Amino acid sequence: MVRLIKYVLVLVVVLAGFGFKQNYDTNAKIKAVYIYNFTRYFEWPDAKKSGNFQIHIVGTNVSLLKELNDMAAKKKVGTQSIEVLNTPAFDGKSKPHMLFLLPEASKSLSDAISKFKGKGTLIITEKEGAAKTGAAINFVIVENKQKFEFSKISTNKAGLKASEDFKTLAIAVD
Repeated sequence: MVRLIKYVLVLVVVLAGFGFKQNYDTNAKIKAVYIYNFTRYFEWPDAKKSGNFQIHIVGTNVSLLKELNDMAAKKKVGTQSIEVLNTPAFDGKSKPHMLFLLPEASKSLSDAISKFKGKGTLIITEKEGAAKTGAAINFVIVENKQKFEFSKISTNKAGLKASEDFKTLAIAVD
């Protein structure tokens, strides 16, 4: 019996050493689900309704990229396959449906706004005050819960239309 307990303990320690779920980022999963669900609440211009549905992440968040790529392998936006792009810095070369500027890339918000004005790109950020300075959606933490702010003005400037249902889910900033 003692021998069996030793083997079980060794097995538990070995499995724990492999990191099963140790590095799991719950916020990354939540954000990935939010991002995918955002696709249901916006109307993109006709020019963006063919080809792949591109989600461009600017900055580094390995957990978020993994979650989005896992989702892209299983889901579509309408009939469009999802393509996840990632660059360390904003270069303005892509023509995404969604552009998510991670905190370290938020300094590029004004460049992104001018580059994608009227072109049907939903700009998402994760920096305090960003929805008031041009992002359409900004992730925030409220009472220890992941929420998001929404700017109707920024959405309209981007050439997008949000459904009325979406507006009730967000924290409005304008």
